[in-house]
Amino acid sequence: MPLLTQYASFFISPFGERSVTDELNTFLRSHRIVNVEKKLIDGDRGTGWLFLVEYGGTEGVKSNSGGTSQRVDYREILSASEFALFDKLRALRKEISEQQGIPVYAVFTNDQIAAMVKKPPNAKSDLLSITGVGEARVKQYGEAFLNLFTHAKAEQGKEPEEDETSKPPF
Repeated sequence: MPLLTQYASFFISPFGERSVTDELNTFLRSHRIVNVEKKLIDGDRGTGWLFLVEYGGTEGVKSNSGGTSQRVDYREILSASEFALFDKLRALRKEISEQQGIPVYAVFTNDQIAAMVKKPPNAKSDLLSITGVGEARVKQYGEAFLNLFTHAKAEQGKEPEEDETSKPPF
């Protein structure tokens, strides 16, 4: 049965309210996060960050009571070549998340990256067919990920005996 996406919002003032920050962090740890959007707003409650959290349930998430999570070992699920591509996609995701100062899962989750590896996208519309990936993510990150797939396909198509000097210098 598919998970229904749900939403929660949190307003955090830059001047404190540690309890709200703790509440947001606890919520993020205890739910399967699909997307997080952050916006600086100036509203009735003052200026601060509004976090809109899209989530899809709690299964497979580590509980705060010391329970174990149902973590997926992608080395077992993916072939060696698929896992190598999965690793490249995770590195790209990490680079983007560090540049934008956001959590890696806000770019794409491991499940979404694994879905890309299993069924490589050729266009932005292919990315939209992945569970939890919407227009906003495709608009922000789609091109970078599609470029990586294009580059990976070009690498696979190279002849092993190809003369390195015959390649263009770029």
